[in-house]
Amino acid sequence: MTRMLSTDVDRLQDVGAQAVAIARSIGADHAVASVRANAGVRVTARGGEVDTALRDAGQGLTLTLYRGARAGTATTAAFDPAAMAQAAQEALAIADLMGTDPDGLPPALADMALDTPLPPIDAPSGRDPSALRAMALEGDALLAATIVPGATIETLVAGVASSEGAEALVTSAGFSRGERYSSHHAWLVAMARDGGGAVNDSVESNDRRFDRLDPMAALARRVVARVAGQLGARSIPSQRSPVLFEARAVGALIGDLVGALSGNPQQRGATFLPDALGRQVAASHLNLWEDPFEPYGLRSGGYDREGIAGRRRWVLNGGEAEGLFLGTRSARRLGMTSTGNAGGPWNLQLTSQTPGGSFDALCRQMGRGLIVHRMTGGATDPVTGNWTYAVSGSWVEDGMRVHAVTDVTVGGNLRDMLMGIVAVGNDVERSGVVLTGSILIDDLQIGGAA
Repeated sequence: MTRMLSTDVDRLQDVGAQAVAIARSIGADHAVASVRANAGVRVTARGGEVDTALRDAGQGLTLTLYRGARAGTATTAAFDPAAMAQAAQEALAIADLMGTDPDGLPPALADMALDTPLPPIDAPSGRDPSALRAMALEGDALLAATIVPGATIETLVAGVASSEGAEALVTSAGFSRGERYSSHHAWLVAMARDGGGAVNDSVESNDRRFDRLDPMAALARRVVARVAGQLGARSIPSQRSPVLFEARAVGALIGDLVGALSGNPQQRGATFLPDALGRQVAASHLNLWEDPFEPYGLRSGGYDREGIAGRRRWVLNGGEAEGLFLGTRSARRLGMTSTGNAGGPWNLQLTSQTPGGSFDALCRQMGRGLIVHRMTGGATDPVTGNWTYAVSGSWVEDGMRVHAVTDVTVGGNLRDMLMGIVAVGNDVERSGVVLTGSILIDDLQIGGAA
């Protein structure tokens, strides 16, 4: 099979080793080299024609050097010895300007993922640009052929992308490992227009295996349903009611939870969940599972950016916080050990010990309230947990969707929201690194018409 990326992991490890050797030769006490290369093709279509077709490739070296407990970082896109020497000199010059930070020193070799199994995350598509072009044009044509009574559907973007990458991490302590990976993406953005105006929405499918992407026909059906369902939106009065978040909107809430349980906020106390370990922080039926080794997971890997392996674990178990997200520096400051999350969370799955049923079942359980399709703007205060967002959504009466809503905000405090989750649906989707169904929260403030 022809690959987009010709550079292999061995080559990147050699580059990293050269960079580390150069760094040590000019006086660095420790050196960490992160080397990467990628290549991909991206095609978009609109109006029956290819809108953009881009083949790109890149590479880079990030070199972090230590003089005692002072660290400096520099980057270069060139892998020749002269460029690496210049980057090393710049990094050392920066280190000389920095304050000492013993907690920021690299982890010991014995703590690193020297032989941790690497999960499979590399599945080249085998498609040439013409195949991606045909797929993008198919999505555009499907939308153009869609008939919605009383409305027109227009393609804003139909797109397909396929890429491959490789990376290596090499340190002066003796760590040297690398991984190859792939990433594939298909998406549609559509507009629906009727006499009352126009609305737009998008759908997407992401996977490391190209043949696991949703077919364009399935994406077209979903995006048409989304935009058509937003037509005829009405205002609603301000009130308190249950709120049902669609699965694709849940990822942002889990992201706020991850932030609250991360090392720096926990160490500084700048979080709405201080001293969270061992405490009940969410409804007692909720579990959050982290898995770095999920085959072809979008956030799988054998080690984090510091070379520390993650592990399969419960972050929440019965709503109780059993784990934090720690890199080496924050772990040392908390008197703990790194959890292998220096690059952020691995694959996360939110589940409930109480089956929630289908999305329609959750609507019936809610009875009367608001469905949130997506957040369109707002903010979370990470310290207080105050949460307010403008949303697009639908209003439900007697368990049935009755109309789309407009000019609506939803607000609450994340501590109460996490405790107020009464159900998780079985309509599971992957939203970023989070795999989850829709969630029903029992009581939130809805801001609407005065």
